[in-house]
Amino acid sequence: MKNSLLLVILCLSVQISNSQKLYFPKSNYTDSLNFSKNLTLLAKKIVPVYSNSDKATYLDNYARINFIAQDYTTMKKTMRTYAQEIMGDSIANKPFGFHYRTYANAIAKNPKTKAEFDKYFTSEFKTLYDSYNNDGKTWVENYYSIQLNEMKKQYETKRNDCQANDSISLEDAALLCKVYSRYVVYSKSLAPAKEIIAKIEAEKYIIDNNIIITLPNGSTISGSMVRNRNITEPQPVVMQYNIYAGAEVSDCKEIANMGYVGFVANTRGKRLSNDPIEPYEHDGDDAYYILDWISKQPWCNGKIGIYGGSYLGFSQWSAVKKVHPALKTIVPLVSVGAGIDFPMQNGVFMSYALRWIHFVANNKLTDLNDFQNNKKWDDVFTQYYKNGSSFRSLDKIEGNPSPLFHRWLDHPTYDSYWQNMTPQKEAFANINIPILSTTGYYDDDQIGAMYYYNQYHKYNKSDNYYLIIGPYDHGGSQGYPKKELGGYTLDEVATIPINSIIFEWFDYILKGAKRPEVLKDKVNFEIMGKNKWKSVPSLDKMHNQEITFYLDNANSKYSLQKAAPKKPIAINQTVDLKDRSEINIYQDDSVSGFPRVIDSILRTEKQLMIFESDALAEPTIISGSIKASLKISINKKDLDVQIQLYEKTPDGRYFALTNNLQRASLAKDRTKRQLLTPNKIETIDLNQNYIISKQLQKGSKIVIALGVNKNPNWEVNYGSGKNVSDETMADAAEPLKIKWYSNSSITIPILKQ
Repeated sequence: MKNSLLLVILCLSVQISNSQKLYFPKSNYTDSLNFSKNLTLLAKKIVPVYSNSDKATYLDNYARINFIAQDYTTMKKTMRTYAQEIMGDSIANKPFGFHYRTYANAIAKNPKTKAEFDKYFTSEFKTLYDSYNNDGKTWVENYYSIQLNEMKKQYETKRNDCQANDSISLEDAALLCKVYSRYVVYSKSLAPAKEIIAKIEAEKYIIDNNIIITLPNGSTISGSMVRNRNITEPQPVVMQYNIYAGAEVSDCKEIANMGYVGFVANTRGKRLSNDPIEPYEHDGDDAYYILDWISKQPWCNGKIGIYGGSYLGFSQWSAVKKVHPALKTIVPLVSVGAGIDFPMQNGVFMSYALRWIHFVANNKLTDLNDFQNNKKWDDVFTQYYKNGSSFRSLDKIEGNPSPLFHRWLDHPTYDSYWQNMTPQKEAFANINIPILSTTGYYDDDQIGAMYYYNQYHKYNKSDNYYLIIGPYDHGGSQGYPKKELGGYTLDEVATIPINSIIFEWFDYILKGAKRPEVLKDKVNFEIMGKNKWKSVPSLDKMHNQEITFYLDNANSKYSLQKAAPKKPIAINQTVDLKDRSEINIYQDDSVSGFPRVIDSILRTEKQLMIFESDALAEPTIISGSIKASLKISINKKDLDVQIQLYEKTPDGRYFALTNNLQRASLAKDRTKRQLLTPNKIETIDLNQNYIISKQLQKGSKIVIALGVNKNPNWEVNYGSGKNVSDETMADAAEPLKIKWYSNSSITIPILKQ
């Protein structure tokens, strides 16, 4: 830890465990004044002892605890430390925590009335706001695009959870301080802030937040537009196609500040649209008409670009099922592959899918309070898993039936339901516009993003597709990479301003400016540990050699051997599918399913076997995606294979590289389930794996964790051959017995320089 203040704090924090209970009686919750006073006293007690192994979580929570303790000086110092050590982009660094800092500065002047507070707050707001450039100002304005009732719900939900007992854990106390601090800040400052922002908007922009586009079938799309008041001639339009309704004006203003007309189209059913909310199903059909409407507006010069991440990446791919003439480029970031990696990954449905459905479909905006209720969802997933209930009963357990959830479960393969959402096969050949895409080595949707990349290159010969990939998670790949990820500090060159690069790309395509500097070739990737970007013409050029390992169990020690076995042996594994003694639920700070990127111990589940190579004789760059050809036989008809890749460093730490799973019966063809024959040796090829690029140290060992996926985050495949979503613990009468044959191969891509 570089910061001396944090060293002192962390030294003190070892005195108490985060799970230790602190006395905080129910009587402290009787009224708001009593609660506020007693929470302040509690915060002062936990300031010197709070800790969290994740630096970002620690700094975030520690700042809010100090806010509640009314130590605003330490709060601001901690926020600066967070910005410097965690945030990777200078634009994000400068205004980070603006809403807390302006509130604290106003309170420090000891206002006696609300009017006096508003006066001080307005002065502090303007002083700080005026010191930022356009990007920083947009960032500030985004802080105040939230819904106060959502903040209040989050605080009340956490408060209700905690007041059931006369004690509270240290971590729950920290989270209570966090949600209450947000509510306090916004309840006092949101109204004056919105007043200030409204005046700014009136001077700078022309805003239309009530656009309704009527489709030929009578359905409607809700739209928002913002343009610079001082520009009268038509401009290129940059838009987002967004299901996450609620911050349209802020998003449009950011675009307008970058020199374009900003437009956000909400997907059908959201915001002002009265249609049913049916994610993914209509976006491709609706996109052409939305683009056509925009292209005919007097403020549009006939050129449109689209960008956005996750679902917004998917919606761009859906929009190019039929390319509108006005659409000149798409910039899909961390794109969801509908039916590819969400709501199932390589055929395995994820529990998170139900949580996400409620997030986007409970109302016309988003249900943030339900989505962020970690305790509720942890309990739901735990109950489903512990009781051995069917995955299909997940919404019943949660208590809020979801027809959408069941509709998805009724399509467990990549069938026409999913295929109709995006271009297929030859339709990729008709995409005649340049594309810039981003993803990360730890992006949960990398498989989806790379599915589109690979399909494009399979069918499209124009080769006008640029890719940026680096050591980023799902959020970092969309605009502002963090400097620190799960204990790993990114190489300095990796913390690039992705959001700025996106608009440099739009300037290049829509305004004839030069191409962004980072795009030296079609595939641009950062080599972790090398502190170096490399650019190559195609994905297969990320590596120029391969190392193939085979499984071994000599002397009852699992190992990876470079020599193929002369006579394959069987490595036996038994997995009791009824065993629920281990309950591993992904946490908010999990990185692509890993608890940590760097850890002193290997935190794998017990149904995974650990195979380890000999020490590397020299530094070695793994670059690309591993491939596995597994020779197995099982006593059932199916299983979900999990494979993880690690570097075991010379000092004994584990660096997590990739984590993937595959339903065996869909490995040959994702559109058609092909069950395994019990006790017959079969070959399961795992080819849809995550890309990674990292220089491994001399003396490191390559570690493969291989086995069966079985935890509350996914549906459990009991191997009966029935629809997996309908299986229950009753289908686990006998344990799963696997023979992994030693002629199974795992091929590692290597970049030799």
